This record gives sequence, structure tokens and C-alpha cells, in this order.
Amino acid sequence: MDRYRGFAVLLLAMALLSGCATPTAKVHYTLKENPDSRPLRQVVLLPVDVNVKEMSAGGVQEEVPEWSRTAEENIRSALLISRGSEGACCVTRVVDSSSLTPAERESLEEHLALFNTVAANAMWVDLPGNSAWHFKSEHFDYTLGSGLSFLKSKYGVDAGLIILGEDVVSTGGRKAMAVFGATLGVGVPMGHSILVGGLVDFETGDLLWLNRTVSYGAADLRNPASCLDLARKLVENYPGMRGDAGSASTGGD
Repeated sequence: MDRYRGFAVLLLAMALLSGCATPTAKVHYTLKENPDSRPLRQVVLLPVDVNVKEMSAGGVQEEVPEWSRTAEENIRSALLISRGSEGACCVTRVVDSSSLTPAERESLEEHLALFNTVAANAMWVDLPGNSAWHFKSEHFDYTLGSGLSFLKSKYGVDAGLIILGEDVVSTGGRKAMAVFGATLGVGVPMGHSILVGGLVDFETGDLLWLNRTVSYGAADLRNPASCLDLARKLVENYPGMRGDAGSASTGGD
């Protein structure tokens, strides 16, 4: 599946790193009014998109595709959890894009790209300078439209979990520069890890839950244990999910 990251993910990273770093889960207003209004039982994990970059001593960032693939596999392993308590929704399988028709695959890619934009906008309204738009966080009603409804019948599940992220890893030269800079009282950014997750209702397209978590240089999504820790922080307020996100299943397509 083609990458669906684009300009919006840059906006998202800028928003998160400039003032929205504290994990704040958002829930669709209908769930706030009545938690039982969306009786989800099973959730499918949609294709994960994580961009892992290496940052040179001079601050130049370049994606390392092999690292990105490793991070994405780590995320899938962390989020394929066993069934939670009775009545709770849980991730039970992943979408295998090769099993989709060309038209279905195109529709999925379009909606994943749309989520990228919608998530960026939802994070942007939380910035301190955008107080006029803060009501959108209280009355959270974002949607991706009903274009993914075919997945409900195809997989027999109610909703899909979308995960995207970015991980910037410093080179040895960058780390040495940071140490040297510290002796002069100059701070040198050492990279960051960002994960964003959203739960979309296939029937309506409503974004039922949105959350993000940021680590400033402490996490490494190439490392399974570090990735699991960040993933746990991301989903700790996920509707119906157990806290032990590391209880992996082997289910999938």
C-alpha cells in the first residue's frame, strides 16, 4: 500500500511539538452523552504508517525505509491484543490490503489520507492561540464519511483503528554535538517520537476516539519494548481496551 503521509503530517508534528504534547484523548460527543450509544465489539487494525528518520549532526532528517518498516511491525505487534473484558471492543485482526480489490484499496488509501488531515486539524484547534476553536474539542464531531462502510461487511467488525507516527533518531554525531552544546549552555534538539491513533466507525465514518503521545528523544520505535511502552500510553484511554496492550494475539489476515 502506498504511503498516505503528506503535508498534513508535517502540520500534525508541528502542532504536537509546539504545545500539544500532553496526551489528551478526545471522544465523539455522542459517546460523552451516552457511552452505550455505540456498542462496538470488535475492531480491525488498519495499515499502520510510521515514518522513521535519521537526523544528522547538522539537523538534516532523512527517512530510513527499513527502520520505518520495523517500527510499523512493532506497532502492529503491540496493538494486536487479546480479547478484553466482556462487552469491550478490542483489536482482533489487521487489514491485509492484498485481499482488497483495487477499488477498495484506493478507497482505503483515500480515507487514511483524509484521517491524516482531520487529525492534524483536530490537534491544531487545541493550540493556545486558537481559543476560538476550542469548542471543537468539547463537541468532538469529526468524521471521515461513510466510504469505509465496505470494511464492516468484509471483515465483520464495527470499527477500524488508524495509527500514524513519526520517529526522529539522532546520529552519533548529533548526540556528540548535543553534549558539546550543553557545555556551552546551548540546547540541541535530539529528535522525537510521535504516535497518533484514531478509531473510526465504519457505519457512519465518525471519528469516535482520537489520541496522541509524544516522547522527546527518550523513545525508539525500532525497539519493540520502547515501542510497546509508547503504544500503551497512546491507548490508555482507548474505549474498552485493557491496559495490557502487550498481550498479543497471532490473529490476522
